[in-house]
Amino acid sequence: MTLTNKILDFKIVFVSGLESLIEQIATKIFNYPQNLGMPIAPEYDIKQHSMVEYLAKLPVHQTNFPPPAAPVTLSQVFFGNFPEMSKIEKTFYEHKSEGFYNFYVPNYKNIFFLPDWLSEWLQINFNLSIDTTPLEIIQQSIFLGLIGFFFLVEFRMKLYWFLTINPYTRPWIYLISLTDWIQDFMTGLSPVMLGVDLTAPIILGLTGKLADSLNHLVFTMPFLPSEGQPGKMMIENEIQDVILFRYLPSLWYTNTIPNSIREFWYTQRPDILNFMQKNYAHLNIEFLPDYILKQFSQY
Repeated sequence: MTLTNKILDFKIVFVSGLESLIEQIATKIFNYPQNLGMPIAPEYDIKQHSMVEYLAKLPVHQTNFPPPAAPVTLSQVFFGNFPEMSKIEKTFYEHKSEGFYNFYVPNYKNIFFLPDWLSEWLQINFNLSIDTTPLEIIQQSIFLGLIGFFFLVEFRMKLYWFLTINPYTRPWIYLISLTDWIQDFMTGLSPVMLGVDLTAPIILGLTGKLADSLNHLVFTMPFLPSEGQPGKMMIENEIQDVILFRYLPSLWYTNTIPNSIREFWYTQRPDILNFMQKNYAHLNIEFLPDYILKQFSQY
């Protein structure tokens, strides 16, 4: 037997032994051959595939950041105007079978909502139902605050271009100190390229992204975000993709309807009260205001 044959035999024995060892490990630990391991390709899910295709065809809600100046009066031309958000508008509508509190919003790829648990918590604990004005004020305030912070960081970055100005002297130091905390926090995290510190551009990008995302946030009160249903509607002689919120909000079924709304129905909109009692009487929901129910309980 030549040396070549001996080496070949050794290879065969080594490979066979290694194969047997791996098979024993796979059998005892990973339940082979019943467990075939990770599939080569995931199973084809028609529902998931159709949803991916649907989302791919949706338009993008286009916004600009910072918002462009749009002065209307002469004073705004000289002193500027408050930045305005490019929010996604809700459109309420009434329908003889769907009810009085239906609305729809245009469907976009980048639209997003509050989580269900947070929306439910806000509605129950802060009595937020149909009127979302307090949330919109908070949203607008955060948006303006982020824009103000954005311009402060931008001013800080531009101030270093002027070699004759010492930014750590008054009055410049007061403006610098407003952004020192984020500058100190990001200095150790942001990279330096070709001797240029990228902290300020990164802060500007993150601030702009966060502020711009508020334009795509939609409040769905009195519904939960998960109650929205994708659909199509004719808007301005064009069929558009929308998200519909209609019929009875689930929180009005699982929890009591806010008393202020029931009083409004009873005193000013008896047509809504009659519709609710006619269509949802089988759900055992109280549609009358508390003071009327209290009077009934006394007799």
